[in-house]
Amino acid sequence: MELYRSELSQHFVDTFIKKMEFTEEEFNYTVSFFKRQYVPRKFFYLKAGQIAMQKAYINKGSTRTFTMDEKGREHILNFSFEDWWLADFESYHTGKPGTKYIQAVEDCELLCISKEALEKLEIEIPKLKALFEMKQKKMIFSTMERLNEVKTLTAEERYLNLIKKHPQIFQRIPLQYIASYLDIEPQSLSRLRKRLSTK
Repeated sequence: MELYRSELSQHFVDTFIKKMEFTEEEFNYTVSFFKRQYVPRKFFYLKAGQIAMQKAYINKGSTRTFTMDEKGREHILNFSFEDWWLADFESYHTGKPGTKYIQAVEDCELLCISKEALEKLEIEIPKLKALFEMKQKKMIFSTMERLNEVKTLTAEERYLNLIKKHPQIFQRIPLQYIASYLDIEPQSLSRLRKRLSTK
């Protein structure tokens, strides 16, 4: 199904037209390789064991990415919102089965592009390769920052960092997921929020 310009978020358009200085011809050609995919709330975009064969841009909605340990406990790695790119990137680059689950927290509209199509485009439009190399670096830095937070910050400090980055997160993400991300119990998070609100 063809994607119309009016259906694309302004962030998506600006990424290519303004940031990467694509011509209209380059932009329209690139967009022609994207396919729209809807993922209803609580449904999975990707599950552990699957091989990631595409990348997806979040046009609308939010997701959570998590792993599961041998006891079946979930460990949330991150939340993703509009203007984020989705994939199990390790699986995408290695071609091996992934270890992560990506689940829609809200109804999601994704703009997906296959690995084959993206590799073709990166050869034809080198600026596109530069874009994803930049995104890859940002993801690495974000992962390092997240690891540092887990290792060095208190639960309160992690909470304050989270709401600083995502002020509307409690309006969009269930409390139990946020607690899991912060590695505390939901009751502890409720007490923490109540205590900080009285300061």
